[in-house]
Amino acid sequence: MAIPLVCCLFSNASDGDKNIVIENKTQSFYFQKNKGDNPVVIKEEYDVKYHCREIRDQLLFVEMYNDMETIDDVDIYTDGKKNKYISPKYDYYSVKDIFYSDARVCYFGLPLGKKDARSEVKLKKTHKDPRYFSRVFFNEEFFVENKTITFSIPRWMKCELKEMNFGSNQIVKKVEYSSKEDADIYTYTITNLPAFESEPNAPGHSYVYPHVLIMSKEAVLDAGTITYFKTIADQYKWCYDLVQQVGDDNAALAAKAQEITKGITGDVNKVKTITNWVQQNVRYIAFEDGIAGFKPAKAMDVLNKKYGDCKGMANLIKGLVKGLGLDARLCWIGTNHIAYDLSTPILSVHNHMIAAWMYNGKTYFLDGTETNMGFNEYAERIEGRQVLVEDGSKYILTNIPSVTANQNLDKEKRVLTIENTDLKGTTVHTYMGEARSDMLSKIQGTKKDNIEKSLIRYLSEDNQDYKVTNLKTPDLLGTDSIIKISYDLQYKNGITAFGNDMYVEMDFRKDVGSFIIDTAKRKNDIMLPFQMNIEHETELTIPAGYKVTTQPADLIVQHPNIEINITYKQQAGKLIYRKQLKIKKVYLQKSTFAAWNTLMKQLNEKYKEQIVLSK
Repeated sequence: MAIPLVCCLFSNASDGDKNIVIENKTQSFYFQKNKGDNPVVIKEEYDVKYHCREIRDQLLFVEMYNDMETIDDVDIYTDGKKNKYISPKYDYYSVKDIFYSDARVCYFGLPLGKKDARSEVKLKKTHKDPRYFSRVFFNEEFFVENKTITFSIPRWMKCELKEMNFGSNQIVKKVEYSSKEDADIYTYTITNLPAFESEPNAPGHSYVYPHVLIMSKEAVLDAGTITYFKTIADQYKWCYDLVQQVGDDNAALAAKAQEITKGITGDVNKVKTITNWVQQNVRYIAFEDGIAGFKPAKAMDVLNKKYGDCKGMANLIKGLVKGLGLDARLCWIGTNHIAYDLSTPILSVHNHMIAAWMYNGKTYFLDGTETNMGFNEYAERIEGRQVLVEDGSKYILTNIPSVTANQNLDKEKRVLTIENTDLKGTTVHTYMGEARSDMLSKIQGTKKDNIEKSLIRYLSEDNQDYKVTNLKTPDLLGTDSIIKISYDLQYKNGITAFGNDMYVEMDFRKDVGSFIIDTAKRKNDIMLPFQMNIEHETELTIPAGYKVTTQPADLIVQHPNIEINITYKQQAGKLIYRKQLKIKKVYLQKSTFAAWNTLMKQLNEKYKEQIVLSK
């Protein structure tokens, strides 16, 4: 599913590296009447000037476009003179030779051959449909010294601009009326604007960076009024009309559904089986932008090719479930990568499509792209999110069920004894929700006949002293929402012995402890992958003749995002170590980084502490 691209992309550079800066950029957008299939277009023009401050360099200039956009003209200047030797290249945008539908790229190398060199690009572009022209970001991939963005909206065009994340940025807004054009002119002047930062686990740009949402509602033309997205109903109608154009082979889908569910009884089990089959047998490939960003591929095309994007996979699941005579629908949703919802009816609120099964008054949401999520479990990126459900000419606006950390259980129970300097015993590990999905995703990078070996490496964390034998698992890639794994364990050299004393580290995994934030370098808030509920317990039999002479103190602390609960308890010749780490909120704000790091240091110190057994 597409998020319509309006901003220009360049080779990555951090704000801290200001060798190349944008001295000035002027960018203008004009709504114009047009003939033919596109009665209203938006003409974009921009002029961007680059300055090399210190070291000679060359940047890769990239402008994305698609079937709903055209690049009309590009002029390139170096050191004040028009450069006739640089020819822009136009190509489909691809990753690993997989074409992303109608996404295209215009690109060329822009020389900055010496200190204080300057280059300039002037570009003209046409946006063919106001529906796709939905937002403009202010930041660039380089530090911006000065920038001016102008929107010219004629009075016949009913359009609202919604400002997002302006905050403390140096942005000045001016609104004027042009009697000559009978248009309202909105001008934003920006100075000293930081570059986009590429950081792991960063929230989506819409949470962080200043931008404007363009809410095109209607155009009053001589030939009549064109309604775009005045309401959610308008947006739904447009999306639903695209779906109606697909034209699926329902008989073929019904036959395939019967084949997949042969021998399976009960509607719930059949829907589980179909969803799991699509997740395991259809490869996810993202198709971006243009109509391909919103119109699903035919279900049988996805089935035959064994790959598809979220829309194609959702449409396939819908077709197969309907082929069983059940009530299946398509759904449009924005993941948690997006900061807004359908209170702002624009295409940018949706970047994903899933299916829904309506059964006995309940709605089950089915996401073909979540390869290893269990039935009726929901990934962090969609849980609680607003969702638009297909309902014929009407629609259902609801929310994906919210989940808690309890859904994503990672539970380990170890029962150990000491043999010389080794720890030996049994382990039972239980995975649910995203803990299950995360584990399976990490072991699936190998051939199916090597999954067991990959699982052993995962369980041992590649520690050669952690020997896993007698491994027992269910069908790892099956429909069970809970995976329970058991095995025998020998942890070689898990004990350090000196004279009459033995030293034991009770925690092998040391979960989360490595997540220390570099507060000096980190620019953005953090979006953790998912809510976590780690419950690990180790039961250690105290050898005859020994007693516990040193037992670490418990650690029970809280942070807005995480609860840590570590306890030690003696009972009947045993020592019980319990650890629960519960991440309840995934959005970690910069204001809480210091407190988070303090907790992580406490946790790591606790991990280092040992129990001492003495004769």
